[in-house]
Amino acid sequence: MEEFVLPDFLQETEDETHKNMVEMAPPNLDTAEGVLYWDHTRPTARVKDRLVSYELTLALMMKFPQFAVDYFLDWHGDPIGVYRRPAISAVGEVTFSGEPGTRIPAGSIVTTIGDDNEAAVMFNVVEGGVIGEVGNLTLRISAVNPGLIGAVPANTIIGIVEPIKGLTTITNAAPTLGGAEREDDDSYRERILDRHRNKPLSGAKRDYERWAKEVPGVGDVIVLPLWDGPKTVKVSITDSDRQLASAELIAAVKEHIDPIDGMGEGTAPIGAVVTVDTLTLIRISIKLSLDLEKDYLLADVLQNIKRNIDSYLADKNIVKYTDVFGVITDTDGVADHSGLTLNDAMTNITLAKGERASVGEVMTV
Repeated sequence: MEEFVLPDFLQETEDETHKNMVEMAPPNLDTAEGVLYWDHTRPTARVKDRLVSYELTLALMMKFPQFAVDYFLDWHGDPIGVYRRPAISAVGEVTFSGEPGTRIPAGSIVTTIGDDNEAAVMFNVVEGGVIGEVGNLTLRISAVNPGLIGAVPANTIIGIVEPIKGLTTITNAAPTLGGAEREDDDSYRERILDRHRNKPLSGAKRDYERWAKEVPGVGDVIVLPLWDGPKTVKVSITDSDRQLASAELIAAVKEHIDPIDGMGEGTAPIGAVVTVDTLTLIRISIKLSLDLEKDYLLADVLQNIKRNIDSYLADKNIVKYTDVFGVITDTDGVADHSGLTLNDAMTNITLAKGERASVGEVMTV
């Protein structure tokens, strides 16, 4: 966020204000410290200083989206139709095993097993079903509480709140994915400023990018015009963690942009047939030797490196070796490093259309 600087005419300090008030006193009036005039004007100067340096400064900042925060920022977005993305629930699948014919009702609550250090995470069964002759049934689930809390590892959802007769075991073979927190101020501010800087057109590439990012949970977006002939558009997305988008997220973006092919029922213009899919993620393994700054832990620094490189990769068609080297150098906790390789090589990585690079693993050698 940019640094806010008060206009010159508002930068007068408390001492300067009081000095001016003393100089404005009537002739022959005692203005020495401790006398009546001094004692009456000093608090006024103090109140004026707080009014200008805090209340008025805050009011001025909230008038501009570059500096506004929280609900003030929401008020900037509302008039131009840019709304903060709410938190969304992680989704996944759970397999129920038991006697054939056992019915699993929609709305059943399955859960991880909590302990003294971590609360259980609950999931709602989206659609019900009946266990078949093979003895198991896989159903879609959605986290009861939205946000990243719903992203849990494989084989951790093993309980159910209301027992079902005939049900023996529950498990999730894969992690739950796709949860996202409420959009933060920095991300929301950037979308508001982008709308001001780039006015909506009639279906340009940047319009499709903006429309996709209006859907909660969307991270990176790549738009491929004319990908399957005239009037066709392909929108490839990741989730907010830059991982593969879930079927639910893909469907939500399709519904928002083009719910009925080419009919203009969404944000896309009439005649534009939009296909939504997830991006092809190209995993990049990072290997290097590290010297840490004092008081930093290796695990924390490796996590910082991964986060910073992922941020750098967000809009890159070519992953440049020298750029990644520089990102690592500038990472908190890194005193020095050497021997950097990207997928075991010291070369750039060129991505094809529809591909997005993502850091797989960061390892020291």
